[in-house]
Amino acid sequence: MPETLVGQPPATGTTQNTGFKTSAQPGVKYDGQNAGVQQQRTVQSLAAGVAVKRGANWFYWIAGLSLVNTIVAITGGNFHFLLGLGITEVTDAFRSPEARMVGYFIDVLVLGFFLMCGYMAGKLHKWAFVMGMGFYALDAALTAMAQDWISFAFHIYAIICIWRGFAQVNAAKETAQVAVLGGK
Repeated sequence: MPETLVGQPPATGTTQNTGFKTSAQPGVKYDGQNAGVQQQRTVQSLAAGVAVKRGANWFYWIAGLSLVNTIVAITGGNFHFLLGLGITEVTDAFRSPEARMVGYFIDVLVLGFFLMCGYMAGKLHKWAFVMGMGFYALDAALTAMAQDWISFAFHIYAIICIWRGFAQVNAAKETAQVAVLGGK
């Protein structure tokens, strides 16, 4: 094992038969004093990150299934996904060509909004969760006014699942000082 002076980083790469982690490994940094203690994500933080991603992915499902609902409406189909947006169903019901174009524009804006919420919520931004849940709750109210109770129930279920992700954002951002031990 090569000798290093105090305060110098260890040699890059791996030394033979030592099993020690060196600065050439991803996620391992030498801090100038103690190469064994570093800021790393804990298991709880990683699990919270997974929960956040699950919650954020619901926005992608909402946007995707709403897009399918819009395509089905354009092609003359007579079914819809329960998880899709009620507002897109309202705009898809417009009959005059001018109103229909406005409806498609509204659909694109709403779908883009939910895609943006999914992307930003996946990046641990709480505001994206709050805005997405708020607008989806308004959409749930729209389905309730239309007395589409099964769709309303799915909206509430989706909001609960999104909330579970939102509740884990702080835990997903946390890092803790943990010892990194080398060995085989």
